[in-house]
Amino acid sequence: MFIVLVAGLGTGRWEFYFLFSTMTLLVVAAFLLNIWTFYTLSYKQELSTSNVAKGDSPTLTIHIYNNKPFSLTMMRATIETPVPSRNEQLCFNISPFSEYSQVLELPCEFRGVYSVGVTNIEIGDIFGLLRIRFNMCRLPNYRPKRLTIYPSLISLPPISTQQGHDETNQQGSVSQNYCEDGESFFDIRKYQFGDPFKRIHRIASARKRELFVKIYDNLSITSAIIIADTSKTDFTEEDSLRYADIVCECAGAIAQQYLKGGFAVTFIGSDDNAPAIECESPQDFQKLYDYLAEMEFETSGDIEQLLNSVVDKHSQVAAVFVMTLRSDDSFTNAMNALNMSGKPVKLLRPIVTPTPENDYTKEQADGFTTLHLTSAQDLF
Repeated sequence: MFIVLVAGLGTGRWEFYFLFSTMTLLVVAAFLLNIWTFYTLSYKQELSTSNVAKGDSPTLTIHIYNNKPFSLTMMRATIETPVPSRNEQLCFNISPFSEYSQVLELPCEFRGVYSVGVTNIEIGDIFGLLRIRFNMCRLPNYRPKRLTIYPSLISLPPISTQQGHDETNQQGSVSQNYCEDGESFFDIRKYQFGDPFKRIHRIASARKRELFVKIYDNLSITSAIIIADTSKTDFTEEDSLRYADIVCECAGAIAQQYLKGGFAVTFIGSDDNAPAIECESPQDFQKLYDYLAEMEFETSGDIEQLLNSVVDKHSQVAAVFVMTLRSDDSFTNAMNALNMSGKPVKLLRPIVTPTPENDYTKEQADGFTTLHLTSAQDLF
């Protein structure tokens, strides 16, 4: 087009101007045709299941329809998967009044909630002049598929109630379990968000026309406390996913171990806006499992304040597990204060990129145990 335009300006012949105008009209027509094709695109996405465990392989089926009287040639679609480095690229042509279908197996390497499906599509016109890349989010009917991946469940040997008593007594405190039969019930208070519904006092709630819950004399005693640091890190995208995966996998394994042993478990994340998750029996584990799958890890919280709250609010516990990579002075001081309060503390440090030098290690320092681990398997 540039050569034809220069030739027309140089010679003044009308043939060059006519040819340039024709070419310009073709380009404009190709551009408009691509825009029209995108905004009238018909497609469908089908996910075999929306809830899977880490390591499963759900399938995503994509159907793209061509209801136009001309072919859609040299199209390219970008498929977003749960693993950013394994996004798919599909190249295809669609004949008039036909469809293109493709079944993809999605990798589930990390726990979390992901939007999967077609994110970008590149459309070439029938003349082969232009290729335009479109963001599917601009389509008014675009609905990405939501895939929830649960962390792997590692079964640890159940810890017995007597074992919990012995471990805690060595630290100078006594452990007790939640009482579920109501024999130790001694008072009521107004319902707060996160309170188990089975603690609701029906008679008092009906009489006062407001929800009230029972308070037990041993309610302030939590058998096991799990604190997970969910603050922002300087990892790459996939290393951040791997860190979150290790934290949730360890939390699930520890929670199951103590719940099966007859203890209650409290899980606390460093997200200031998220309530603590309390489990009093193995039947309550599912709500923690759901929370671990969907928990956000790009939060800004104060883990030192959480450690101090354990000292203030929980006088007697069987074990405190702290999962973080923090090592600054303020965090160390908070850990020392928690340990000095007589509570058995274990510090778990996830290893995101294991090497022969930094593989699983166990240290005993400052009065508490530090585990450097690559997965919940290292908790054995």
